[in-house]
Amino acid sequence: MANLVALGLFWALNTGQNLLSGADTDEEVVDALTRPTGDALTFLVVGSDSREGLENLENFGDFGGARGDVIMLVRVDPVNGEARMLSIPRDLWVDIPGQGKGKINSAYSYGGPSLMVRTIQENLGIEVNHYVEIGFVGFQEMVDELGGIHVAFPYAARDGSSGLDVEAGTEVLDGEMALAYARSRKYQEYRNGSWVSVDANDIGRTQRQQEVVRAILSELKTPASVADAGDLTSALASHMTIDATLASSSIAGLAWDFRSLLMGGIEGSTLPVDGATIGGASVVVAREPDATQMIAAFVAGSATAVQQPLRVQVLNGNGVSGAAGEMSETLQTSGFTIESIGNAETRDYELTTIVVPVGSANGRVIVSELGFGVVEFGDVDNGYDAVVIVGADAS
Repeated sequence: MANLVALGLFWALNTGQNLLSGADTDEEVVDALTRPTGDALTFLVVGSDSREGLENLENFGDFGGARGDVIMLVRVDPVNGEARMLSIPRDLWVDIPGQGKGKINSAYSYGGPSLMVRTIQENLGIEVNHYVEIGFVGFQEMVDELGGIHVAFPYAARDGSSGLDVEAGTEVLDGEMALAYARSRKYQEYRNGSWVSVDANDIGRTQRQQEVVRAILSELKTPASVADAGDLTSALASHMTIDATLASSSIAGLAWDFRSLLMGGIEGSTLPVDGATIGGASVVVAREPDATQMIAAFVAGSATAVQQPLRVQVLNGNGVSGAAGEMSETLQTSGFTIESIGNAETRDYELTTIVVPVGSANGRVIVSELGFGVVEFGDVDNGYDAVVIVGADAS
């Protein structure tokens, strides 16, 4: 959802028109915002899980109130026409001013946009100049305005909680199904005759949301869609809340070159985290020094810091002599660091299984490189980023 707000914001900045005039405004959040120190502007974009105006509650639950369902920082530079997005996992464990420790999305529940802004600034050290928010309904309506988005699914996919249900191949998702895909936290694919979980967590969900952005950009590249940009943004604005200073500013004065975005020039990244259990709750904590380096790169407007090679343990899980050694050679050739080789407790794995800590996206990286395998979340020794258990499919 926050990704769509960012896109609508980009359109408004590019056209130089006050296309956000139909949005609701928030006066209170202004006091928490920081006056920009340079030409670049940083927006805190929040996708609220408010159900207000949503007709079908079957797959979303009829919960009262609202929380920060999607949290994203967007940095736009009017000088060079570049934009960067930094997604913040909603389960990130932080200090919430006046409330103690908690998940970052709870800041919205405790104190609304103002407390969310303060929590971001005090924990991440990133100044926030403007605030933009959207709910479920706005997301659906903008996708429907586009006539749907095209998303490729290598396997049939489902999520019983969000309502996602698609066949393998390129599917045209309407607003309701696009929302189900973007919100999926129990994502499953039908592989080799059975349903398996694939990145079924917030990190995987962030990757799917970024895929939605690419799909929307693809639709916007068509001349008809570009001509209708004003209508799209106006439709979105009717479901948005923005800070009062953004509402009263001259959008024309912020206009900048949007062409690089249409060519895929938006750099998107997710704050590096590791899974943890605190007070019986499943949370994620910032992985250092990677998180600090990524934040510094985001603030400086430079390329995201290069991550160190993933540290991998490889275990033979199919009983074939030499299988772990061959897998190790394959992974090492692809740039992974092999820390150790051994045998799994059982040797009857049908599918190569990549075990990673809860909240880690490393499993998907390895599966993508191999072209096969499934991801499972579990306990992983601190000396490794992932454990690869070689299955019968490796041959």
